[in-house]
Parts: sequence; C-alpha cells; structure tokens
Amino acid sequence: MYFWFPFSTQSSQGEKSFTEMRIFIISVILYIVGFNCFAQDTTVQAKIKYYTEKSEKYLDKEKALSGFYSIDKSGIKMFASAHAKTNNKNEFFISWDDFRQFNNLKQDSSFKIYKQGKFVSNKSVKNSSPGIISGEKKLSGYRIAIDAGHIAGDMEMGEIEKKEIKFKRDSLNGLNDSISFSEGMLTFATAKLLKEKLETEGAKVFMTRTFNGGSAFGVTFDSWLNSSYKHAIDSLSKIGEITLEKKKWYLSSKCTKRDKFRLIFKDIELQKRGEIINNYNPDFTIIIHYNVDETNTGWTKPGTKDFNMTFVGGAFMKSDLSSIDKRFEFLRLLVSNDLENSIALSSAVVQSFEKTLNIKTTNSSDATYLIKSCLPANEKGVYCRNLQLTRFVHGPLVYGETLYQDNKNECVLLNKETDKTKNQRVQQVAEAYYNGILNYVNNSSSKK
Repeated sequence: MYFWFPFSTQSSQGEKSFTEMRIFIISVILYIVGFNCFAQDTTVQAKIKYYTEKSEKYLDKEKALSGFYSIDKSGIKMFASAHAKTNNKNEFFISWDDFRQFNNLKQDSSFKIYKQGKFVSNKSVKNSSPGIISGEKKLSGYRIAIDAGHIAGDMEMGEIEKKEIKFKRDSLNGLNDSISFSEGMLTFATAKLLKEKLETEGAKVFMTRTFNGGSAFGVTFDSWLNSSYKHAIDSLSKIGEITLEKKKWYLSSKCTKRDKFRLIFKDIELQKRGEIINNYNPDFTIIIHYNVDETNTGWTKPGTKDFNMTFVGGAFMKSDLSSIDKRFEFLRLLVSNDLENSIALSSAVVQSFEKTLNIKTTNSSDATYLIKSCLPANEKGVYCRNLQLTRFVHGPLVYGETLYQDNKNECVLLNKETDKTKNQRVQQVAEAYYNGILNYVNNSSSKK
C-alpha cells in the first residue's frame, strides 16, 4: 500500500512557499522600478525648475522670449519664432541626458549640430576643454585670453572711435594741465601688465591685440582700410547685408573714415575677437574696459561720479533672437555652466576692483543702461548684458568696466606718463584684475 498524503502535504507547502517568494521578489522589483521612476521624475522636475528660473532671471530681459523655447520633461527645444512653437516645429532639441556631451563640444561643432536640429549622443565625444595641471605656481595649466577693449593707440584714432578724454586746462575744475588720452591706450597697457603677472604664475596667456593701436586683425585700422575694406564691402553686398546703393555709398568719398569704422569695421572686428578667443579655447577670458559717466554729455569737462562694474552674458531682448546664431548662443548660455562661472569670476574681480582701487561698486540705480539693458546677477556689481563679446565668447568671462575716466580725480591720474604701462593707476587696475583672478581660481579649486 502506498501512502501519498504526507508527500502531497509537503508539496503543497513547497508550492505555497515558492508562490510567496515569487510574490515577494516581484514586489521588490516593482518597488525598485517605482522608486527609480520616482527619483528620475523628481530629478527631471528639479532640472525643469532650475533652467526655467535661470532663463527668467538671467536671460530674458523683457520676459518676451517664451515663444522661442520650451523646457519640459523631455528636454529643451528652441524655435525660430513663436509661430513655429505654436505649430510645434522646433529648430533644435536636446534631451536632459545629452547636456554634458553637448557642452563638451567645440563651438564650431556644437553650432553645426544646432543647425542640424537635434543632438544625438555619441559616446566617443570627449571633453575638449584643457585640463588643469597641478604645479607649484598658482596658475600652472591655465589658458587665459585677454581682450584689450577698443583699438586707439593715439588721439587721432581715439577721436574716430569716440573713446577719448580730452579736457582743456581749467583750474576752476581742478585741472592744472590739459588732459589727453584714449581708452584703447589704457586697456592695452592694462592687458600687457596683466599678461606679465599671469605668466609669472604659470598661465598661458593669449591677447587679441598684440600691440598698442593694433586690432584683432593684427593691423591698425588704417592698414585694414587699405588692405581689406573693399573686400569687406563686397562680401557684405554678396550676402545681402547691404544694398547695391549702400555699397556705392560706402565706396564713395561721401563715406567718412568715422563712418567706415562705426558702420563696418567695428562689428567685423568684434566678431574676429570672439572667433580667435574661442579658437584659443581658454579656461576663461578677461575683457578689459574703462568707463565714463553717461550723464556727462559730450565728455567736455570732468565729472564727479566714479564706479566699478562687470558684465556677463544674458539679458536678451525679443529682437536679439532674430538669427539662428543668436538663438544658439542663448541656448548655450542656458544649458552650460558658462554663465554661472562667469558670475563667480566677475564677482571675484569686481570685489578686487573695490578693494585695490578704493572705488565703490555700482548699484543698478547708478546708471540708466543698467536698468534698461541689464539684469542684475546674484552678486553685487555683476550684470547680465547682451553685448557682442559676452554673447559670442564661450566659457567663463569677465567684462570689466573700471573707473570713470572723466572723473575729476581719475582723469588727472590716468593722464600721467606717455607710456601707460608706467602709469601708477593703470598698474593698480592690472593688479586688481590679477588679484580677482587668483581669488576666483583659489575658490574654484577649493570646491573641486
């Protein structure tokens, strides 16, 4: 006789245990999947919030750009117009997963991809930015670009640029001697002094202007007029930037030297500066300018105001996204860390301005253009402004505006010495930039 009952009972208990184990495993898997989905959803929501707030705070000056982009759970889309957005015809799309690789591309590669409409992840893409090499010197391994604003190396060119200070002797206003200097002289001398300081600490430094009076083309404005002006006019005519009638005017005697500089050379030369800086691929860029009081109309006499300030990218207005290259730069500032790092660098530099030069840092109410054309960053004295170089130069940057050249005290100090590298006030400005850069680098290194 066979007794099956005990075996049946044991089998039944085994099947029950197996079923319970299977249910437990499935529950754990579902929990893990659910938790991961929740975590991913929370991360995406945090990204949506961060980049939406970033755009509103730093990039959209007039709160009128929402028709050009969208930020949602899939990523960020750019549109050529509000009408295109309504029809869901995006110009470019990038998913959240592809941000890092897109930001690691060089400028020409990323812009080509933007024009293709979508970034496709490529695991072979590597970070093209230079690495920081440790060493005894404070700036070993750093690549730094310096742009000395304007080009005037003498008063004649300063007059053409309208970037010169020229006061007659006026003892009633505290001027015991006449005042005569151009901003281009000051910026180049400051850049040259700063370059020497940075190189002493191990940095590799590139200057967009290599001699006093020179331009980013490596020649003076007069030389450029003789060698390249007609070609520039022909090129602008071919691409439809100027009409045939306008072309004739530009090539006629009616077009003055000042017209040629203001209407043709200035923008082309600024584009060249951005191009050669980006080709150098610096860790950060220093753009050097000196300021004047906007309310001192004509700058025919000294004023009393004196402030320091800095600019970074951002503060786009609706008309500023009219071309594909400008929309690309808007996206770059939005998705990369260039803007955040620029604010940190600029804050360190403007603090050094105040400390070294003993001149106050400006508030938004101290100049009309800070209200009309800028958005305040989250650091005192740092303002988002859509200037040509703050838009086209990639990577962290500081666009410095030190001192008011027309100030009754500053103009006297800046007027001293024909060789401005020997001018004590200019030397102090170079020192201020240098100390600010070191503070930024030290602070950045401590956070890594």
